[in-house]
Amino acid sequence: MRTGPHVRLAEWVVIVTFVVMVVVTVAQVAGRYVFSYSLPWADELARYCLVWMVFIGMVVAFARGAHITADLLRERYHGRIGLVMLTVIDVANAALFIALLYGGMLLVQIAATQMTPGLGISKSWIYAALPLGAVLMLWELVRQIIARFRNPGLPDVTGPSEAPPPAL
Repeated sequence: MRTGPHVRLAEWVVIVTFVVMVVVTVAQVAGRYVFSYSLPWADELARYCLVWMVFIGMVVAFARGAHITADLLRERYHGRIGLVMLTVIDVANAALFIALLYGGMLLVQIAATQMTPGLGISKSWIYAALPLGAVLMLWELVRQIIARFRNPGLPDVTGPSEAPPPAL
């Protein structure tokens, strides 16, 4: 599968945030139960890593086709009509991603003056995952649309019924 640099960046962000979340959580558990000392910022950092993992990881899932989809339109229509139906789905996805981008930007602005209690950083840094994820999703959606119209014979355009039957 060919992916763009935005998906590779998202994969690395997911990997790094996951590793940080696991290491911090293990350190917190070990500190609490072995040394009777807990890190005051550990659960907060793990939670914020999870937020970034979700909103940036959605790009990776979208690029790999792992998101839940409404296949009714895609499976029912084939050929040119199937291409139109996929475009309708893409427009709906774009509207959702634009709404996430707009709402995320508002959230970042609202949270600009709020500080996290444990880490002492602006909450805007945490909420920035939402608009960043939305921008990356839009980028991937545009990439997929361009690829679909450059190669209209791809399997996701023709649908599963036009594929040759599996050999028995």
